[in-house]
This record gives sequence, C-alpha cells and structure tokens, in this order.
Amino acid sequence: MIQSLFPDVGIDLGTANTVIYERQSGVLLSEPSVVALDLQRGNNVVAVGHAAREMDGRAPGRIKVVHPLHAGTISDFKAAHALITTLLQRALNLKGTVGPRAIVGVPGCATDIECKAVEEAVAQAGARKTVFVPQAVAAAVGAGLDVSQARAAMVVDIGGGTTEVGMLALSGVVVLHSIKVGGEALDQAILNRLRADHFHIGNLTAERLKIQLGYAGRPLGREPVRVSGLDQVAAGPRSRFVSEDMVGEAMTESLDAVARAVRFVIEATPPDLAAELLETGIVLTGGGALLPGLTGFLGERTRVPCSVASEPLLCVARGAGEILATPSLLERVAPQADRLTRWYRSIRLGVKESYSP
Repeated sequence: MIQSLFPDVGIDLGTANTVIYERQSGVLLSEPSVVALDLQRGNNVVAVGHAAREMDGRAPGRIKVVHPLHAGTISDFKAAHALITTLLQRALNLKGTVGPRAIVGVPGCATDIECKAVEEAVAQAGARKTVFVPQAVAAAVGAGLDVSQARAAMVVDIGGGTTEVGMLALSGVVVLHSIKVGGEALDQAILNRLRADHFHIGNLTAERLKIQLGYAGRPLGREPVRVSGLDQVAAGPRSRFVSEDMVGEAMTESLDAVARAVRFVIEATPPDLAAELLETGIVLTGGGALLPGLTGFLGERTRVPCSVASEPLLCVARGAGEILATPSLLERVAPQADRLTRWYRSIRLGVKESYSP
C-alpha cells in the first residue's frame, strides 16, 4: 500500500526492540534498540538496530555497543537520540515527504526530561508533531480491547525493561502500576544463576536459554540445552548443559514480582469494576507474554482468566498508531500523560496509591 504523504506513526520505544507502525501500511519497522559507537572517532554511530546487535559481545575495543534504554528508561541520551532518528528515517524514508505526526508509548518510568529527549529526536528525524500516550493504554488498544466502554479492560504489558499493568475503562486509566521487571531482568537472572556456578555466559546466550527453556508455573519437561561459556574455575572456555529446572528457578523471583503487580492493580480497583474481570479477563501483551505457562501462572495467582493478545510484540506500536488516527480517542487519552508522570514519581518514591484520571 502506498504511504500517505502525511503519515501518522505509532512508536514503541522499547528496552529490547523499537517498533514503528503506520495505520495504512502496518508495521514499518521492528529492530533491536541497540546502537554501536566508534570511540576513536568521537563516538560516531557505526550501526543501529540488527547490525549493532550482531556486534554485541563481539566488537573490538574501539567499538562500544550501547543499549540506550535500560529498565524502561533512557540510560544514554546521545545513543537514544541516534536510535530514534535513524530508525524513524529508515522506516519512513522522510526525504522529500512531509513529516509525520508521531505518538510514543510512555513507559511507567519515563520522566519529563526523557520525554523531552524523545520528542527532540523524533523532531530531528522529521516529525512535525509528537504526542505521548500511556503505554498500557496503547497496548490495550493494540490488543483489540474496547477501552471506550464502561466495562473493565485490563492489560499486562511485559516488555524488555518494564511491566505495565493497567485497569482501563471509559477511555481512561482507572489504576496503573509499573515495575522495572521485564525480559531484561529474566535474562539477567539466568546469567546470575550460572555465574553462581562460576560459569559465565553472555546476554545473547541468556536470552536464548530464556526462549528455549523458560516457563512460568510448571516445567514443560524439555531436554537440557548445551551452551558455551567461560568457566572461571578451569580458567577457560567450555560447554555445559543447562536444565529447564535451573532456568525456571532463576526466573521465579521476577515472575513473582509481576504477579504481585497484577494483584496490586486488581486490589486497588473499585469492587464493581474488578468483579467484571471474571468475564472480561486479563490480556497479556509484550514479548514476555509469550513465556510458556504465564497465563496459567497469573490466572492461578489472581483467580482471573488470562489470555495472550494476537501479535503481542506489536501491540503498543499498533495501539499508538490507532489512537493517533482516532481523534476522539486521542483527545481523551493523550492529556493523561502529564498526570501520569506525576503519579509515577510518587511510585518511585515508594508511595503506593492508585492513579485517577
């Protein structure tokens, strides 16, 4: 389909992946949120996305591979700027066209400064306007939930750096909770578990173990997987088998934190609305939603039926794009971003309270 001269794009700026969606064309781009910099040439950008990810753990000393977002927040503003600018230009090929309007899903940990940095990078890439929307709202819309109704719509978006849990109704957020636990934390937990046995592996190997052997609840009975790494005792490289039980044990603490976040939102929801979850259920989005057994695990912990959205990895970007293309919905959900920022600050200070739009 031919792109509009005035495209509207939804952006999911994730810790692990960045997804850019345009309503008419669908997903324009989905690439790792990784940037490679040349330290000997003034930190010039060498590669962005897939090409940069392939350098992770393999690049020579003069090349620094950067993950600009960590635990849902920007950890390297310059690299984040390069990431957003490059990927948006790559997705839309903005030369010779009128810049798009862009809407960005705001994670729970985003600060005013970080939002400003994203806005500046998107503007530099050629966008004429940037709007922010709560990530949980975007995920719900992208999952196909009708957030405009009075009935409860609950979404759990498990991304690379954060988990966003939102209770929605009447195009607004009733209760929202964000924790810095996601796929990145699961990878680190697996890495740390093997490190306790004096066996060191890289981040990509930990991620592979999560995908091949990870689970929530009960193990699936899969065979151990052989991985290679650095044996600190033998002081050299070797390979070993990693069992499903070991991976599951490593992930338990992070998954328990996700379950507690979901229960917190349910308990903070008005009773009549919470009761409707028995019919509407909880919808899981984000890459973490693909973890085997997670729906049953959360269902058992909350006593609420859970399901996984179609194409969960794309829900935030797709939902953001749909919101931007629906003026009536945009008018109702976008202004909440400022109030959400203040509410998130109270969470980071340890004040547990519900969010009221």
